[in-house]
Amino acid sequence: MGSGCSSPSISLTTISATSPFQSQESPSNYLNFCSPTRFLEPHLLKSSKIFIPKSLLKCAKVHKMQTQVEDSAKPIVDPHDIDPKLVQKLANDALVWCSLRGLLVGDRNSERSGTVPGVDMVHAPVALIPMSFPESHWKQACEVAPIFNELADRVSQDGEFLQQSLSRTRKVDPFTSRLLEIHSKMLEINKIEEIRLGLHRSDYMLDEQTKLLLQIELNTISSSFPGLSCLVSELHRSLLQQYREDIASDPNRIPANNAVNQFAEALAKAWNEYGDPRAVIMFVVQAEERNMYDQHWLSASLRERSSYNYQKDTG
Repeated sequence: MGSGCSSPSISLTTISATSPFQSQESPSNYLNFCSPTRFLEPHLLKSSKIFIPKSLLKCAKVHKMQTQVEDSAKPIVDPHDIDPKLVQKLANDALVWCSLRGLLVGDRNSERSGTVPGVDMVHAPVALIPMSFPESHWKQACEVAPIFNELADRVSQDGEFLQQSLSRTRKVDPFTSRLLEIHSKMLEINKIEEIRLGLHRSDYMLDEQTKLLLQIELNTISSSFPGLSCLVSELHRSLLQQYREDIASDPNRIPANNAVNQFAEALAKAWNEYGDPRAVIMFVVQAEERNMYDQHWLSASLRERSSYNYQKDTG
């Protein structure tokens, strides 16, 4: 297992980004996240009406911070003060945890890692310690998620707007050009889909100068990491619990992350709405995919729910 992604420099750089925000709210109003914060939202539409199970729109519950027991060991407040020996212990334990729990990707130095499961694996890039994130901003992102979902769906239904707004992009990007070509043919034959499922991921970061929550991007075509992101939350919770005497951060403040099951539930719901027992849920992946294990997390969660017709195709 490599350790490049768990080096002290990278982990501390991630944590140091939180320091400008520590004075914004009281510690009890802060949640622990890995930076950048990502919100994965399933979005199922039928006949142009929003159709999302209520359970999929709920934000993760946050437990109230428990009173920490005082002891002789001085807890770490500033991540820059973390002793290098402690960082190395954190890195070693994180690598073991990733290996045991499947927080893995294929090794880019191996040709087989993207085609043959179970060989030449390394840990996924992770921060050793979660960053602090204002609870008010977390709630704000949850509140606007359904709005962005509906916006993305409405834009997707405006064929003329899409063709015009992306006309310049298609000249320089072959992938976009091919998508627009397919889209144009569907418009010509007046192909209409009454049931549409969107799996979206919004990426956010806090702006250091304005202290505002800013959206980096809204992913619609490749909303990856619902599986591995759940494991990252568990990893951080485990490390904070193990090193609670050294790190002043409450593991109970890390929100639950159930994205992979929510995505699977949305896919299953769409399959049921389709109403055809012969229909299949197809995972189309590139021929060499180092991130195959995140995809396997999702497909495994889906298969465990029922006997859906499942097919995986490597393009």
